[in-house]
This record gives sequence, C-alpha cells and structure tokens, in this order.
Amino acid sequence: MFDFLKKAFKKFTEQLSGEKEEKEEKVEKKPEIAEEFKKEKVETEEKKKKEEKKEGLLEKAAKLITETKLSEEQFNKFFSVLEIELIQNNVAFPIIRELRENLERDLLGKSLPKAKLEEKIRQILKQTVFDILSKPKQVDLVDLAKKKKESGSALVLLILGVNGHGKTLTIAKLANLFIKSNLRPVLAAADTFRAAAIEQLAEHANRLNVRLIAHKYGADPAAVAFDAIKAKEKDVVLIDTAGRQTLDANLMAELAKVKKVAKPDLTILVGEAIAGSDLVAQAKLFNEKIGIDGIILTKVDVDDKGGALLSVVQATGKPILFLGNGQGYSDLIPFDAEEITNKIFGSSS
Repeated sequence: MFDFLKKAFKKFTEQLSGEKEEKEEKVEKKPEIAEEFKKEKVETEEKKKKEEKKEGLLEKAAKLITETKLSEEQFNKFFSVLEIELIQNNVAFPIIRELRENLERDLLGKSLPKAKLEEKIRQILKQTVFDILSKPKQVDLVDLAKKKKESGSALVLLILGVNGHGKTLTIAKLANLFIKSNLRPVLAAADTFRAAAIEQLAEHANRLNVRLIAHKYGADPAAVAFDAIKAKEKDVVLIDTAGRQTLDANLMAELAKVKKVAKPDLTILVGEAIAGSDLVAQAKLFNEKIGIDGIILTKVDVDDKGGALLSVVQATGKPILFLGNGQGYSDLIPFDAEEITNKIFGSSS
C-alpha cells in the first residue's frame, strides 16, 4: 500500500529541490572567474581597492550557492504535476489545497539552505499528511469493551458497509480480536435480506466458537439486533447489517431503525481501500444518513495508491480504526497515523 503516494511525493520533492540546484550551478562560475581575474592583476594600491570590491561580490555569490529562494514560477511548475497525479489517485481536492497552502507558506520567497531544501519539502508534506490522519480521535475497541464489562454491560457495535467489501469477514476478525483479549463476543445476523448472509456469518461463528443470534430470512433486522443485545454471557455484540450495492432510501431507513433499537456504542463503516472515490462517496452518505463513528478499511494489501485513505478521513472527520490486509482472522492492523505517515515518507532522522 501507498506505493503511489511514496513515488508521487518523492518525485515532487526531488524535482522541486533539483530545479533550484540546476539554476544555481550557473552561479558557481562567478567565484572562478573572479579568482582568475585577481591573479592577472598587479598588486597596486588602486588595484587592491578594486579587488576588495570584488571580494564583496564573491561573498554574495557564495551565499547564493549555499542558500536558495524558491520562486512562485518554479513551485507552480512542479506542483501542477503533483496535483494531477493526486487527483488521478483518489486524493480529495481539500487535501491537495492544504498541501499547496502549507508548502507555499513555508517555502515561497524564503531563503533556505540549499542542502536542506529537499528535506524541508519532505517535512512539510509529511506533517500535513500526519495532521490529516491524526485529527480524528482514535478509539481503542478492546479497552472500551473492558470498561463496559467492568460497568456490567456489553459493548454494542453496529457494522455497516456495502456488500462485497469484506464486512462479514471483518466482523469475524473483530470477534477474534475480542476473544484474544478474553472477551466474549456475540454475533447478530441482522442482514436478513441477502441470500446466504446468515450462513456466511454462521460459518465464521462456528470456526471461532462464538454464539450467533439469527432469525429467518425476511425477519425484522432490528428484532435480531434486539435479541442479541438481550442475550446473556456476553461482553461484545457485533451486529451485521444489510448493504446492498444500491444505497437507496429503503436500506437507509432499515439501518436507521436498527440503530434506533440497538442504541450501539459505536457505528462502524467497513469499506474497500481499492474503491477509491466510491469509498469516499459511500462514507459521506452513511455518515449523513446513519452517522458513523469510525471506519475499517479492507483490502489494503492490494491497494497501491493509498489516496482514498486520506480522503475518507478528511471527508468524514472520522478515524480509521483498523486496516484489513488479508483473509485470515488475525489480518487486522490497528491504525496508527504516525506509522502510516512514516511508511509514506520515511521516519525522521
């Protein structure tokens, strides 16, 4: 994951700093010309004064060689290329605008050590991306479940998402996570619409040896969720829901009813990282119609772009909780904004 972002940001950084170096190489000739000029002069008092004047020019030339000032023309030339690449790879316009504003603020018209220009650009880009990813407050589901258990109640999680994006498998992964933390999950098969949805969840429940609460197909999903919450000997309730490809008004009304009855502690959206701009649109719609508290991205192991991850956080203001990177129950990575940023830009030296 993030191969695209790594390459795009690296190319921009190298090109922008490299452009300055090419232009400044011409300046380096000034000291050589001046030195040869001095050797040819006879050291009279009058000529010494001329040489003193030229020594001042040498100092200025040396300063130009070691320091640089980025022009707006140079900046626009390379940022326009980066902008197109970011747009093509699912990075939202508000993020691009923020990157541009931060770079302009810290680079344009300012004298910077030439040797440190590339690192300065990298730091600005890295800090901007980190700020976007770390802005939403993170939630530790295991810690929250343990606190709920101590208070004598269960953590209720309502899981939303479009069919085919890994929602059911993600529920199983979450159940496995809670089991490893000595918590007792219960699965609620509240997708009573999709054929084989109940059987699919039941298979995961059997493999994990956890309880499944299910009704017949066509039953009221809210009733399934209600029964799961009322079940005994549980610490966590994971509610599966319908997620038709057409996110119509009927589906949203159904999900809203389930949420009203279940009163979940958290509503979590599961979406594919490779869905790109579709993921962002889905997240915005679910957040507007139902309300979400966090996001789990699946299939990050086959997403070489990474732009949607940035965009979905910016668009919803909600945290990424986990990244799904495989088909195994343990293939669920807790989201860490600093770690992700370091993967894109490298860790600070």
